[in-house]
Amino acid sequence: MGSSPETYCDVFERFGRDGVRYVVVSGVAVVLRGHVRPVEDLDVVVDPAPDESQRALRALALLGFVPSVPLPLSMLTVLRMFDQEQREVDLFVRYCVPFADLWADSELFGVGGCAARVISLEHLLRAKRTNARPHDLLDIAALLAPEARGS
Repeated sequence: MGSSPETYCDVFERFGRDGVRYVVVSGVAVVLRGHVRPVEDLDVVVDPAPDESQRALRALALLGFVPSVPLPLSMLTVLRMFDQEQREVDLFVRYCVPFADLWADSELFGVGGCAARVISLEHLLRAKRTNARPHDLLDIAALLAPEARGS
């Protein structure tokens, strides 16, 4: 489908309004960090504490997102959610970088008329190296290119 980070501004605004502790990772984070490419979905890691992850689920439900499987987050690593426009949000409660570290090193980025909390470049590269799928390796090369670093 291919979308842009701005496609998810309502999600970022809702998370902010509801006090959801989240960090944007993967494709949207790559784009916000300077490598322009299509994104298929929004991947976010949420605070795994049960009340915190439930806050994220409620916020997405208020925006019309429904889970792809009827299982509690505590049983999953990631929960895919879709809305009527076929937008996809993947909600991670387990990730290759502990949430406390993600949160501590994350940065706020302007996205259209809203703001999103985004994974640090160091953690993004670590996650991409851990996954090491072909598109992850392309993302690493692009993120480390001089033009992406502003050199």
